[in-house]
Amino acid sequence: MSDDSDLLFLELRDEADVFAARQLGRAAAAAIGLDYQDQVRVAAALSEAGRECLSRGAAATAVVRLSDGRLELVLRQPGLTTQATGIVAAARLMDGTELDEEGIILFKALPRLPRARLRELREHLTGLVRSSPLDELRTQNQELLAALEEVQRTNTELEETNHGVMALYTQLSEELERTNQGVVALYAELEDKSAQLKEASEAKSRFLANVSHELRAPATSILGLTRLMGGGREVELVRSSANDLLGLVNELLDLAKAESGRLEPHPADVDVRLMLARLDGLLRPLAPEGVELVMEDPESLELLHADPEMMTHVLRNLLTNGLKFTKSGTVRLSARAEGDVAVLTVADTGVGIPDDQLGRIFEEFYQVKGDHQTGVRGTGLGLPYAKKLVEILGGTLEVRSRLGEGTTFEVRLPHPYTLRLDRVLIADDDPAYRRVVRSLIEGSAEVIHEAEDGLQGLELARREQYDAILLDVFMPGMDGLSVLRELRAEERTRTVPVVLITSAELTGEPEGANAVLAKATLTRGLLLRALAGVENE
Repeated sequence: MSDDSDLLFLELRDEADVFAARQLGRAAAAAIGLDYQDQVRVAAALSEAGRECLSRGAAATAVVRLSDGRLELVLRQPGLTTQATGIVAAARLMDGTELDEEGIILFKALPRLPRARLRELREHLTGLVRSSPLDELRTQNQELLAALEEVQRTNTELEETNHGVMALYTQLSEELERTNQGVVALYAELEDKSAQLKEASEAKSRFLANVSHELRAPATSILGLTRLMGGGREVELVRSSANDLLGLVNELLDLAKAESGRLEPHPADVDVRLMLARLDGLLRPLAPEGVELVMEDPESLELLHADPEMMTHVLRNLLTNGLKFTKSGTVRLSARAEGDVAVLTVADTGVGIPDDQLGRIFEEFYQVKGDHQTGVRGTGLGLPYAKKLVEILGGTLEVRSRLGEGTTFEVRLPHPYTLRLDRVLIADDDPAYRRVVRSLIEGSAEVIHEAEDGLQGLELARREQYDAILLDVFMPGMDGLSVLRELRAEERTRTVPVVLITSAELTGEPEGANAVLAKATLTRGLLLRALAGVENE
């Protein structure tokens, strides 16, 4: 930094020098264009720093200069530190403080000024006549009075604003209280309606199950009697009607089981090629003339982990539906893997579904209205049942259609075969639920260890190396959140992925958890998707 940037050089020997420093500092700040408040701050900073230097007894100097786009106050005195009381007070009035071989620098940011302007400022400040300490005190008092008036004016404005805010707060509180009362009443009404709907749904499921059981026996008996009666046109009509009735009864019974939660999947490894070959052999004879049933080779999806019977039933329903409403063209089944999801698509070139009816095709007993229904028999239960089965398997069933061009159904299921974990730890105090979680990840993890409580889980995690840890949140002794904190506090276990499994809602996402899953809704799909996300991090 050159001397060309120095505006003032001041020796600080007595109180008169401090007064002069205050006066000249204010003048320098005014000359370079600072507003009134900043002029007072610069003057006060020089005054506080100067008094600190006088109190220490040693010779001191102060330099006011412009350098690198800022106004600097440089204090030089042996032993002076940035922790000195006066320097700390002065620093609060400026933008920052630095300590270097020149001394202590207090600075305030400014726009950069040309050299010609610096010379003009230096000449102007040099020509100033120093006022007496009494004059400077009067000026300082005027500054304090102006600041006091500003504070009083601000206080008055704040009081007026506060009155307005309090009035608004009172009004809003009253409105919020009235709204809360309405919300409470609405929640009570919704709970009553929910209970009524639940009872109605359970009653419907019981009715369907009971009626289906009662109808199945006579329908089976009619079929048996027609076989004993031999042939004949009338007998064949009776047999056909009895078969239709028995099919309807079976669909009703299956739907009632699915709705009541009594259908439990039994996942196994399904050979997709073999499943498609069996469907082809079963349904090809049903294809109308002019319609080709196509089973694409599932190159990227050789194995599927699902309940074989449920999966076959879903695809058979979708393919049969396509064959019913396709007069010419193709009904095509394709299978592929998309990351950790298996996608099975049934697409036809049939009549399609109008947009205004597309959202209702999964309603029970609903059939799309139109001329295409002529001569087509159905109950309106096949698609709702297929959707429920897919949801039981942890997947989704979606539909796209264009009227006159065809319909596409897409089944998306969790696909664990893209997930390969070496070692996984399950910590849960409930042995039955540990078994449930183990069954959900078997086939995706090579080694699965179990811990009976949080403390045992923490000891295993410290001793072994795991790709992922599944922690129950609520365990006796050391709960899952405590185990998580311990794991994140230790270097060896800090980065091990942790999935929390909880029987109750948590407020906020626990820090350090990679995922949080609810026990009540835990499925293989949810767990595998969470672990797949952990593996890809």
